[in-house]
Amino acid sequence: MRPRFVKSLCLSALASFMLMGAMPANAERTLKVSIQVSTKHPVGANVVYFKEKVEEISNKQIKVEIYDSAQLYKGSEIPQAVAAGAVDMGLVLIDEYAGTIPATGIFSVAFMFPSYEVLAKAAAPESPIRQEIDEMIRKTGTRVVWWQDYGPVQLLSKKEPIRTPADMKGKKVRVLGKPSGDFINAVGGIPVKIGGSEQFIAYQRGTVDIGMTGTTAIQSRKLYEVMDYVTITNHAQTEFLIVMNDKLWDSLSDQEKEWITTAARDAEQTIRSATKDENLQSEEFIRSQTKMQVVNLTPEEIKAWQDAAAPAVDAFIQEAGEDGKRLVEEVRKLY
Repeated sequence: MRPRFVKSLCLSALASFMLMGAMPANAERTLKVSIQVSTKHPVGANVVYFKEKVEEISNKQIKVEIYDSAQLYKGSEIPQAVAAGAVDMGLVLIDEYAGTIPATGIFSVAFMFPSYEVLAKAAAPESPIRQEIDEMIRKTGTRVVWWQDYGPVQLLSKKEPIRTPADMKGKKVRVLGKPSGDFINAVGGIPVKIGGSEQFIAYQRGTVDIGMTGTTAIQSRKLYEVMDYVTITNHAQTEFLIVMNDKLWDSLSDQEKEWITTAARDAEQTIRSATKDENLQSEEFIRSQTKMQVVNLTPEEIKAWQDAAAPAVDAFIQEAGEDGKRLVEEVRKLY
């Protein structure tokens, strides 16, 4: 082979290599997301919204694969799976972090948020409450990409309705995590942690006497088939998070981060603006189209619940220390 020809081949190969190097290393990136609900569930549908949005604005340079209905991981497994890099992103109830970071459980502290307006202010991206919690979670190796407001939590029962704290005494109650467990302890019940996707079977089998879940979940999970009453207590707020492996986030280009942030911001605003109406619609669906009876409490009855639940706030502060005390004070400034 003549030297000039060899040199030409080498230069051609070098040019090709340089051209490849000049192209973005991540010209196309696929993000795998694990969620424990179906894509028809409000928070699942919100992940689909994010997928469509980020693929659109990135011209499919970022693609999103959604593994729904706990195909990969249960909700309780998401923090560890995402932190370890076993999956890129995941849907997690904020309470799942409360076991190791107690202050993150503030949204489930009984009667801490008296209205949607107070909740929205506390969970807004610019809120110091939100920013402090995001930073706490980032230290676990998972970065919060966006929050999903899922609305208020209610109590479910069989055979007879729940109206007063005395009705809880000695009953096994499904809880979401430590803060809701403190609430049940305060009113004399026995807390039993059960994952969202496991509720239907737990209620059907009588694993617990009383359920606890969001209004829309009663409709989407068809819990009205296995429980007879829902008491509208609005005693806690359900916040889900979409988290990403923190090292993966750091490896993204500035452009990729911008695309993801833009899509995530749109997804968060979309679900938060719709949550109140969707919960009220689900309540009406339950009342008019199922055998389940809706129990609305009087202001006096709500006050009795608030008084009975007061020790749960003290328990939260004791568990979460100065961080918890500071967050409670910040929330109360919003009243």
